[in-house]
Amino acid sequence: MTKRLAPLLLVAALACDGGPQSASLAPVNAGINVVFITIDTLRADHLSNYGYPRATSPNIDALAARGIAFDLAFTYWPKTRGSFAALFTGLYASQHGLTVRDRDLPDFNETLAETFQASGYRTAAALDNGNLDAALGYAQGFDVYEQTWLDEGSSELERTETITRFGETYLGSTDDDRPFFLWLHYVNPHTPYEPSDEALAQFRGDGIIPRGPELERVTGYHGGVNKKHVAIDGEDYWGDYVDRYDAEILVADEHVGRVLRAIEASEHASTTLIVLTSDHGESLGEHGYFFDHGFDLFNPSLRIPLILAFPGMLPSGERVSGAVSSLDVYPTILDIAQVSFPSGLEGKSALPLVRGTTARLHDHVFFQNDHHQMAITNGRLKLVRHPEDRFELYDMYRDPTEEDNRYEGSESTIAPFKAELSSFRTRTVAWQQATSARREEHGSKPVEDAELPRQTLEELCKLGYVVDCDPEKN
Repeated sequence: MTKRLAPLLLVAALACDGGPQSASLAPVNAGINVVFITIDTLRADHLSNYGYPRATSPNIDALAARGIAFDLAFTYWPKTRGSFAALFTGLYASQHGLTVRDRDLPDFNETLAETFQASGYRTAAALDNGNLDAALGYAQGFDVYEQTWLDEGSSELERTETITRFGETYLGSTDDDRPFFLWLHYVNPHTPYEPSDEALAQFRGDGIIPRGPELERVTGYHGGVNKKHVAIDGEDYWGDYVDRYDAEILVADEHVGRVLRAIEASEHASTTLIVLTSDHGESLGEHGYFFDHGFDLFNPSLRIPLILAFPGMLPSGERVSGAVSSLDVYPTILDIAQVSFPSGLEGKSALPLVRGTTARLHDHVFFQNDHHQMAITNGRLKLVRHPEDRFELYDMYRDPTEEDNRYEGSESTIAPFKAELSSFRTRTVAWQQATSARREEHGSKPVEDAELPRQTLEELCKLGYVVDCDPEKN
């Protein structure tokens, strides 16, 4: 972007006019602040702005009205660790090193926060989800990294309040005139769905979402509600849990509203880019998969909201229909902030879609998950490969719920499409070999979950990520 030239020319002028030679080495930025808000487990299609009939998101809707909403944003990896590793590196799993086998983000990566830090930014984060523990590598590049789940005995609602107050205080601070990168991550609406009574009352019995079938209590997440996540006796119907999920979105939205008001009331209102997205969606019973995410590569777990707002620089109320991946968030943020980003990123800046200079950012978007599945989409067709070399093909235009597997009989027609997925799989193997060598070279021994703080393990137990939840064994 041409605006990036101004600070660069200033640095060059200082060096040429007899200024200190070190000026040419000074960090260069345009002074644009970034507030990065992420909401865990948030489906795009349960936000009012994305067409949901319930008023779950008035503040997020208002943000979209003065910014840009991407209608087809997808997470690359529908689990928190893999998703945020991609968001913060712009790379695929086998490139950044957090994979199904190795569950931490190696420090040889240059993360989004580190790029900002190297460009003269102050950086801070407040978050809730034990999967983002600093020991796993996500704190790279942050001056301050507030892990709210380490607060003994705190409830999810209390931790949500802590995150918002952290943001309000940070935005109100005037003792540092450097630009900032602020990340706030809210864990709700992740299971267990425990909204406030006030929020739940907004939706319970509203007649918009039917109560639906009674659910069995099961082990796991298929065929009914997991026994660990049963809300209360008497709430045994599908709609009871959707009510709770939507109410948790409303709670998160209320806190987003407070952060947005804090930005508006601060001296940074006209110089701050706001980015809102999620790490992944949530299956609410589609394909018999209830109140979890990441087991499959269907859209309920993959499709996420992505909203950018920067009054005066980005258009207001714009909808972008081109498909984008979570890998694209890193370069897009840095492009808007006018900070140079590292070479070799797999993600691309989405600004060409916003400007209308292209209608398509990617020919293909790829997905992976913790169960060794891979998928490819061209925006209409989605081809899923299972580890046993079984394939599924869906036409998402004709079959938006992805129920009709059209693979049999289509093999010859989709041969080039299948070849693209095969090529991606081959590249991941080569990337993984190179990344494993880098781990060895840097001495980056993978962090085991058992090495995490006790409070983090307890939080992972509550969220359903650790099977054996006996604290004495952890």
